[in-house]
Amino acid sequence: MNNLFAAIAERANSYTFYDKEVWLRSLPTFIVAAVTLVVVAILAWRNGRTYCNTICPVGTTLSFFSRFAMFRPMIDANVCKGCKQCEHNCKASCIDVENRKIDYSRCVDCFNCIDTCKFGGLKYRFAWGKKEIAGQAGNDANRHARPDRASEQGDAGRRAFITGAALAVGTAALKAQEKKVDGGFATILDKEVPERDIPLTPPGSKSVKDFYRRCTACQLCVAECPNNVLRPSTDLKHFMQPEMSYERGYCRPECTRCSEVCPTGAIRKITKEEKTQYHVGTARVNPELCVVEKGVECGNCARHCPAGAIMLVKDDATGYRRPVVNEERCIGCGACENLCPARPISAITVNGRHNHIEE
Repeated sequence: MNNLFAAIAERANSYTFYDKEVWLRSLPTFIVAAVTLVVVAILAWRNGRTYCNTICPVGTTLSFFSRFAMFRPMIDANVCKGCKQCEHNCKASCIDVENRKIDYSRCVDCFNCIDTCKFGGLKYRFAWGKKEIAGQAGNDANRHARPDRASEQGDAGRRAFITGAALAVGTAALKAQEKKVDGGFATILDKEVPERDIPLTPPGSKSVKDFYRRCTACQLCVAECPNNVLRPSTDLKHFMQPEMSYERGYCRPECTRCSEVCPTGAIRKITKEEKTQYHVGTARVNPELCVVEKGVECGNCARHCPAGAIMLVKDDATGYRRPVVNEERCIGCGACENLCPARPISAITVNGRHNHIEE
């Protein structure tokens, strides 16, 4: 939605909004989330709180006990006019006005039905072992009355929301399709994820094994990472648990945000000074991908290494200086990998380490 407003503001020569890059951190995770959303929506559309009462363990337990509740809403069929106001306003879709029944396994006692009924046809009363009060079926014309105006307004509001969301997604997709060019002449390729023998986990995690043992995949660190480094893993062994990758940023030495929000201790709360003691990975150079092989003097990795772990050593054969990594000093922050001009795979990449700190 922000990008939609930014596009409109741009045409009006306004800078009130600016584009925010939208990117997919993990396609498999997105597919799982999308499928789950569709399944829950279908279940809710067809039968109210089906997901909550049959799949969710808390909802299922409460559903079982609610069948034996001592007090519950009950329909007085002698008073009920069959207007279906209560049925339309029931969030759990548990009221069947036609048969004058309430499915108490889904009822959450929200009392919306009682507040909605204008005729007093619903009462909250002691109901241990009792059934709805039998009585006259009511007026058939009233039974099939049309939904109230509030319901129609609600439908209109939902349609407006869906339309707005579709426009926002469409605008973001169009922006994503725009090619990035360097000086208007060459297309800049996006960086690809290199193969890593050992996954990268955030500073503050004692080791890879300890991190994945404690992590519950709550995604708080992924959502809070300001450098676009953390994303859900696509590895089936650690599916949806966070891992680090440096295509869109690197782990800045002054940032400890992920350690501040982790609720399980998978990432220990650390200070900026303590962060330098964690060696989460080691950078390695692939000479075949380095731009020096093409006769270009670079040294970008050495200039931006915050730990001073990369040196440029002159190659007597070519006369160019090549990067060499001091593995003892490398902390695995990924600045070299992120800022390397080689594409789509960086010439210098970071591979994870099993243990991050000596204790």
